[in-house]
Amino acid sequence: MNTQTQLGQITGTLRDLAQVFAIVTPYASTEKQALQLATITSQVFECCDSYAAVRHTTGEQITTTPAKFTLPALEVSKALTAAAKLAGKHAGQVTATLTATPEAWTLTTSAGQTHTGNNPQHETPNTGAIWTAAQTTETTTFEPFSLAAWQIERLAKTTKQAAGSDQPATLANYSTSTKPVIYTITTATSSTQVLVMPTRTQ
Repeated sequence: MNTQTQLGQITGTLRDLAQVFAIVTPYASTEKQALQLATITSQVFECCDSYAAVRHTTGEQITTTPAKFTLPALEVSKALTAAAKLAGKHAGQVTATLTATPEAWTLTTSAGQTHTGNNPQHETPNTGAIWTAAQTTETTTFEPFSLAAWQIERLAKTTKQAAGSDQPATLANYSTSTKPVIYTITTATSSTQVLVMPTRTQ
């Protein structure tokens, strides 16, 4: 875990920011504080809970300063969704800015909307080792593996949100039937990777 003061700012269209957070937020924990965060690193947005992780890379015009910081995923996503609904069909023309300080986050839009929330200091999980372990290059004989129904449902929802259509996610990295696997969803403007832990079978 890395403890750090959360200072940062993201700017983009209200539609794009709402979509990005809608894709990654379902993977943020609703229980563990350290896993309730969205980690933003330039154009890459990440969330994880105890069972899965998501890494969404967007090609949309979104700018972040500094290069890396975090925000509470669920609260920010709710604010973006509410603002986008109010903006309606103009959400793609409205500029939205998320600003994070050590104590609070603020969403402001060019349409005059403002939303705020608490942003206390967090412990940021380091998931890099898990992603690396799942991206093995060793040749492994494929063995069937199981995913729980709720994992499959979440993966299906992610593919639809990320791609805008009900297209399949591709099994991109496989190591063994008891280690994390990675699915990818690729579009013309984005790439989404979902790391899931297989369910142990009897």
